[in-house]
Amino acid sequence: MAIFLVRHAESEANINGKTLSHASIALSEHGHRQAQDLCSKLPVIDHVIVSKYLRTQQTAAPILEKYGLSLEVDEHLHEFSYLSELKCANTNLNDRKAWVNAYWERMDYQHRDADDAESFEDLYLRVKAFHDKLKIVAEDYAVKHLAVFSHGQFLQLLIMQIQQPRPLTKELMQQFRSDLVRQPIRNTEVFTY
Repeated sequence: MAIFLVRHAESEANINGKTLSHASIALSEHGHRQAQDLCSKLPVIDHVIVSKYLRTQQTAAPILEKYGLSLEVDEHLHEFSYLSELKCANTNLNDRKAWVNAYWERMDYQHRDADDAESFEDLYLRVKAFHDKLKIVAEDYAVKHLAVFSHGQFLQLLIMQIQQPRPLTKELMQQFRSDLVRQPIRNTEVFTY
């Protein structure tokens, strides 16, 4: 039995669609098919935890329906929102490219793009809190299966910290960004905790 960490299925933002808010991004048509396919890839699931973002909830929906489960929303699981939501409203990946590059060129883990954005330190603390939760609940899933639906950047840092816990430093942020660019986590990619 195990805990499965799953990146959400393909979203409209993943295919360069314009988005209104971080939380409201929906799955693409292909994403809905990917979510359905997870039902045959994962074993019987006993409990589901999702982020507060629509795309994780839509990814989990076929499994919830198949097993008659309700979901648990965890406040720590949402994607790394390092750009201002107000500034990003009604933009796509191409529109945001210069802002993304400017954020990562700073390589300052305490920097916030705006009051409505997170710093890398904020992400680090959320990942740490969720990792601590996983350590506590792991014993409960010795005989059951838990599916956790989250996001690429969140999972990237969580997996780095599971494999080799490290303190918050500029070097960690640099390694995170390098890994994210070189080996991004694919939509519906599954990791076993």
